[in-house]
Amino acid sequence: MIIDKLQEFRQQVYRFLGNGRDAIFDLMDAVLTGVAQMRDE
Repeated sequence: MIIDKLQEFRQQVYRFLGNGRDAIFDLMDAVLTGVAQMRDE
């Protein structure tokens, strides 16, 4: 299923990023949420 592939990809990227991974994922979430909110307006 595509969800399984996306989860696996996210886990691989998360491991690859090392110590800054939490900050990078928070930033990505903020950017993606901001883009989605801009589209809704």
